[in-house]
Amino acid sequence: MKKIYALILGLGILAAFASSCSKSEFETKFYDPSKTTTVTCDKLMTGAFYVAIDQYVSYGYASYWRLYTWENYFARLAQTVGFTNDSGTVYFLQDGWANNRWENFYEMLMQYRRLQETYNNEDAESQAEDKIFLDLTEVYLYDQLSQVVDMFGPVPFEKAGYLGITGDLASSYASYDSDKDLYKMMIDRLGELYTEIGSIKSSITSVVQAKLTKQDFINGGDLDKWLRFTNSLRLRLAMRVATNGDLTSTGQAAVKDAAGKSLITTIENATVGKVGPESTGGMKFWEGYREGYGGDGLNSTASQAMIDAMMITGDEDPRLRVIYNPNEAGQFIGKSVKETKAAQEANDNLRSNNWTNRVYATLDSVTFIGNGLMENFVFSPAETYFILAEAYQRGYASGDAKAAFKNGVKYSVYQYYYWNMNSTPQGNMSTYRHYKADAVPSDASIEAYAEKVWNAYSDKVEAIMTQKWLHFGLTDAHQAWSDIRRTGYPALDHPTDAQAQVNPNVTQRVCYPLKEKNNNTANYNAAITSVGNDSATHVLFWAKEVK
Repeated sequence: MKKIYALILGLGILAAFASSCSKSEFETKFYDPSKTTTVTCDKLMTGAFYVAIDQYVSYGYASYWRLYTWENYFARLAQTVGFTNDSGTVYFLQDGWANNRWENFYEMLMQYRRLQETYNNEDAESQAEDKIFLDLTEVYLYDQLSQVVDMFGPVPFEKAGYLGITGDLASSYASYDSDKDLYKMMIDRLGELYTEIGSIKSSITSVVQAKLTKQDFINGGDLDKWLRFTNSLRLRLAMRVATNGDLTSTGQAAVKDAAGKSLITTIENATVGKVGPESTGGMKFWEGYREGYGGDGLNSTASQAMIDAMMITGDEDPRLRVIYNPNEAGQFIGKSVKETKAAQEANDNLRSNNWTNRVYATLDSVTFIGNGLMENFVFSPAETYFILAEAYQRGYASGDAKAAFKNGVKYSVYQYYYWNMNSTPQGNMSTYRHYKADAVPSDASIEAYAEKVWNAYSDKVEAIMTQKWLHFGLTDAHQAWSDIRRTGYPALDHPTDAQAQVNPNVTQRVCYPLKEKNNNTANYNAAITSVGNDSATHVLFWAKEVK
């Protein structure tokens, strides 16, 4: 992997450090730019896309580490995975996991700063050719920045990420930017970038296009896909702030604007990365599910809340059997927050091996646990349609909420069947029950099911958000949890974890990493003073309190 990584970048300049690091870390990890080979904007773009602490610790794509730590934690909060109640750690996030997420983002930001510097030092002719690499990297950066802001709140940004350029450790301890200011900036800039990329698309040269096709593993050099991703991301961020807080008017105006422009609307024009482990040549989940959710299957236990939502009409959701394997008796039973810990443990102890006497359903082995080539949807058409459905229902834009809702359900079904039917199972699948579909359900049957779901809810926003939550499931649980905090849907029970010594109640945000507090103390203190506290119970400006 490290060899492939070096070849992709064409240089050894990726610094494995964050916005704040100790002097010893700087001395061991900082790579003197004067000793690098030729630095070019196209390769720096690739470096920013692919930045990772190692092959297992990355958050820009669905690595094992992201799935098993970050997504699994938010899946417990969003209840898209089954877990043991009163375990003492239901709402507890290890500081090391938060720090990994923090550092990974700032490694990406540092790569972007180096790209900015390289571009700014070019002559006008070179800048004209390289502007596209700068713009696409900025778009992807905002995808990652927004995720960090959604979990932590205010973070260093405008003055952060320059250590690799200046070599000045003291100045690398950056001040924090308001999460409100960062959201306003991202929404505005994504609108501008949409225009810029569109202009470049109409006049791009064959030489630049060849570089782009070679170096862009996110969208394969397809600028139409980049336009759709840029505007879809803007739509997501605009909706995040449109319903609550100080940016509602900004968000609603941006939702209306973005809804009328090019968006991700099909599997074919979705943003699906195309780089990954050496043996696959593609941006895949790879070992993520097999290593993190395989084994005895405890970590792959189904969520009863998810199963209940998929049975809301009394009919079986067409996604049910490609998401979950039933228990030995053919039943779909998941762990529920309404069970006692003792009852859950008794059920777990009944199984004599992977399947015999198993009580709880688990993630489907073909779709998830054994799917060695599961592609990572950076942004899916189902998400687009659910955002549009909500926007139409709330009156933020003009359109048919019910039709958009049905499309959201349809493309969610398409995506899960796409994963299932294109699976190439890895490892010993004989120890798992599994289901591989022969065909995607017909559009007519999906539409009929979606119609029943729509009619099952008196509150149509609840219908939309519940289906969006189902779609995100485990793979994008951080997005599911952000939507629950924003809208209150689906309305889940979050009982106190009686065994917890830290965070006994549901988390509203992620606390800053201890390493950041210790290394960037003055700026950290200023940031928490501005928002009130650095508590897991602090509610971010765009969110509602979840209870």
